[in-house]
Amino acid sequence: MLTCVPKMVGESLNRADARIVVRLQTMVFLFSLVVFLVAPVVEVSDSRYTALLSESLLHHLTPNLDEHYKVPVPWVTGDTANPKDANEYQLVKARGHVTYFFGHGSSMLSMPLVAAMNAVGISAATPDGRLSLAGEIRIQRLIASTLMAALTCVFFAMAQTMLPVTWSVVLALGASMGSQIFSTASRGLWAHTWEVFIVGLIAHSTFSAEHRGARIRSIWLATLVAWTYYVRPTGALPIVLVSAYVFWVHREDFVAYTAVLAGWLAAFVGYSWTVFGTIIPPYYSASRLKLYDLIVPLAGNLISSSRGLLVYVPTTIFVVYVAVRYRENLAYKPLAVLAFAQIVALEIVMCTNKIWSAGFCYGPRFFTDAIPWFVVLAVLGLDAMRRTPDPSGHRMEIAAAIVLLAVSVAMNARGAWSYEALNWSAGKYGAHQTDVFYWRYPQFMAGLIEPPKE
Repeated sequence: MLTCVPKMVGESLNRADARIVVRLQTMVFLFSLVVFLVAPVVEVSDSRYTALLSESLLHHLTPNLDEHYKVPVPWVTGDTANPKDANEYQLVKARGHVTYFFGHGSSMLSMPLVAAMNAVGISAATPDGRLSLAGEIRIQRLIASTLMAALTCVFFAMAQTMLPVTWSVVLALGASMGSQIFSTASRGLWAHTWEVFIVGLIAHSTFSAEHRGARIRSIWLATLVAWTYYVRPTGALPIVLVSAYVFWVHREDFVAYTAVLAGWLAAFVGYSWTVFGTIIPPYYSASRLKLYDLIVPLAGNLISSSRGLLVYVPTTIFVVYVAVRYRENLAYKPLAVLAFAQIVALEIVMCTNKIWSAGFCYGPRFFTDAIPWFVVLAVLGLDAMRRTPDPSGHRMEIAAAIVLLAVSVAMNARGAWSYEALNWSAGKYGAHQTDVFYWRYPQFMAGLIEPPKE
């Protein structure tokens, strides 16, 4: 949780104000943590074996799960997870050993937290070396909830640099409770969970440098950018776009930034070669992408009944509106350009994914990683709106924002509270990608209405 107290625009916080903000940060963290932990839905599908891999790295210094644990042996190798046993598709055989198929970065970053849980008797392994699914779920639930509560504080810290305290609290909690952070990232240790947390830190770091009128922290920023790629292939987007931003705005720091980034990426290649025998892991292969028929994925990701971002997080409509409407008064235009570029680039990559509907999940899971950039635009847009005179005091805009936020929270609460909504993806009406357009029985209504009778 961040403990630094940023300054308001044009004024300094006195000690009494600073203490209030720190208390609010603590309250935001604890409230978010409790809500995330109380919500009953836990989703451990792609992330199964993530905590076990952390324990293997921590206690045995190897990512090869078959050396010390009794894991199933996949019957295939290469860029496809085990298709023969749908329950173990998370594993892959490489260099004669079995390891985790998806990105290993989440397991690496989770090691300190996993070690703490191991110390109090919580483990992802049974005494005879098998996967303890109960232990895996418990570890993932605690880590995911804690990370997303901390991310809520990151959002609060960014907002507090430019907005009133009340607005900052509402924005931070709204961004978490009214988005995939609640319905996806806090439900288990998805690769999105660590990635969105790191992206939040990247957004905060660049935002802070702009606000202070200072140089970026090259080592810190380059390390964060590199680790988004360690966690998930879409981390390639920050590598390209944040690097371009640093060259554009902080050119005096570009050489140091690039050197640190190159070092981390070289280490990534070395790890991949050692574990998988390839320059990049199979999961990162471009064979998962396609460059045709992009209209259907675009519509599916934005306006479909079961994966549409504008349906499940309608506050994004207001965020884009306020940023565009008041673009002339935006405080940090290069940062706004970076945020827009990250969001658009992520959408393009999502549309080229052969599994663009995101498989077994709730709502627009693939858009999770864009939430911190929407927060950046929200802070900049709201600040610009407040500084633009309006006879009505912007009452209509604020009222619209409140309505959209209420809908967003309700939509994402369904994903965190209803297994019926989650299991829609595996049912009759979620079996195919085109089913995400089925408005007669959308995912968010599963469990609330009866399925249509054929």
